[in-house]
Amino acid sequence: MNVSRILESLDPAAGPPLAGEPDQEAGLRRIMATARSLPAKNRRRRPVVAAAAVLAVLLAYFLVPRPQPAFAVTPALLTYSGGGGDAAAQLTAIADRAATAPAPGSGDHEHLAIQSWYLWTRVDDDLVNSVVVPGHTESWRGPDDSGRRTSGHDVPDEGRVAWLLEGMPGLFDLDDTERYGPGQFPGMWREKPPVDGITAWLQQGHPVENGPAETIVAVTDLARERVLTPAVQAAVLRTVAALPGLTYDGVVTDRLGRQGQAFSLLSDMGGLPSRYTLIVDPATGRFLGHEQMLTETAGKLNVRIPAVIGYEAYRTAEFSSVP
Repeated sequence: MNVSRILESLDPAAGPPLAGEPDQEAGLRRIMATARSLPAKNRRRRPVVAAAAVLAVLLAYFLVPRPQPAFAVTPALLTYSGGGGDAAAQLTAIADRAATAPAPGSGDHEHLAIQSWYLWTRVDDDLVNSVVVPGHTESWRGPDDSGRRTSGHDVPDEGRVAWLLEGMPGLFDLDDTERYGPGQFPGMWREKPPVDGITAWLQQGHPVENGPAETIVAVTDLARERVLTPAVQAAVLRTVAALPGLTYDGVVTDRLGRQGQAFSLLSDMGGLPSRYTLIVDPATGRFLGHEQMLTETAGKLNVRIPAVIGYEAYRTAEFSSVP
């Protein structure tokens, strides 16, 4: 991220001058003439008036109730069409196609690239400020669990004013690359996902007591960590298809302009009623995206319901060689 270029684009004084030199000189003469014509008594009162103004501002800040800031600008809701019907049957059919799909690339490294949006919230006494901060991650993981990962934050396209007022969170989290030796690549699971027993395997670190939506969380954790073979992809989809309460939302165009099919679960396991949605490629079964949307109440979050508070777009998931 080029911080200097970003700050230059936000400079209100940038651009051509508002007046040429003759106009500027004439304006300066008028200002000086006006200053000389002010009565002396007015000049003597200025310190008193200025002090009173400062005192009034301080009293207003501490004594007058401060209104809540405007709602944060969250990502636009996606548009779905043709939903309904038997979600389990729909997703199982995609799993069958995934099992026979070609492998996603070749090579001995797992290459992942993810675009994300997360809600950043600051609580200051009775004031709650929220902004959506976009980010990105790209990683290469070798067969010996060595590799590297680069991550960083981006400037939001929407809600930029709110982002500026909140101190530009994430601006100085510049692209950071971490390198890992053999056996050191971090992750939820040390071993590769199995085809058989994938349902129980996904429960590691994801308690079943949290309900079916915890499986969606496990699947998205897996999508951040591993490139899946066609057989494993199909097994994961069948696990999701078996979840009680799963609904088919229909066909959707994701945040990166790709067409997929969406499946969702409702849950309040995170404290607020939310819809957890997976978007999959109907031809290959590969995961395109995931989002969490508040459906009934925002609690103390400064967003308007319904509100997308987190989104991931899985841009790349392939086997490759290290570039």
